Amino acid sequence: MMSNNRPGPLPEEKYMLLSGYVLGDLTSEEVEQVEQLALDDPAVLKELHSLEASFELLPQGLTQISPPESLRERFFVPSEPLETAPVLPQGSKGVIWKILVGLAAIATLALATDNLRLRQQLAQQLEKDRVAAILQQPNSRLIALTGNGTNAAGTLLFTPGNWQEVIVSLGDLPPLPPDEVYRMWLALENGTVIYCGEFNTGDDGSIFVRFTPNETPPEGVKTTELFVTIDGRQTDPDPSGVRVMTGAI
Repeated sequence: MMSNNRPGPLPEEKYMLLSGYVLGDLTSEEVEQVEQLALDDPAVLKELHSLEASFELLPQGLTQISPPESLRERFFVPSEPLETAPVLPQGSKGVIWKILVGLAAIATLALATDNLRLRQQLAQQLEKDRVAAILQQPNSRLIALTGNGTNAAGTLLFTPGNWQEVIVSLGDLPPLPPDEVYRMWLALENGTVIYCGEFNTGDDGSIFVRFTPNETPPEGVKTTELFVTIDGRQTDPDPSGVRVMTGAI
């Protein structure tokens, strides 16, 4: 478990600079300023690494889109072998027409594939924009999570006092069998535990997910830590399971 002696939140101005640095939206002078801050202040360097880790995992959390089989069957018409002849037979117009239809179908399939690719790129940009919007909020916080006895690591992004939306990016967390899931929890200082949501990682052990918990911490009650457990997919959420990741707040 991580130590609770974590540095307090950075000033808003520094968070804005760090966010802009990761998004590539700073002037050369501001870039130099961020790099100098990271050299001088370990807390700044830690937050910068957390931001960079979150954005590196963004594309991995997006589902790759490929043309569905029905679309392929509908538009892709295999061309028939044609016999070469010095003089076109009487029915050659029909053959030429089939070739033209086949070429048009291939072009249509290519266009449909491009549209799917555009949708994927748009989804990726929307995710980045959503993360950027949260990062621009004055009190936004990044919490580092580490594996208990494993190399798993990641971050959770949220705004204190606004637990309705949290964004999680994790890596090196082995995928589970179909009958099991990872579940994330938020512990409060009064002993209460809030269920945040469930997930599983991809084949590469990474996940990028947005949670919208149904329950939020009561006003005036402080949060103490986040943790991840393994549970049966069909079982009711239970925070008493073995913890595989933790992060102090």
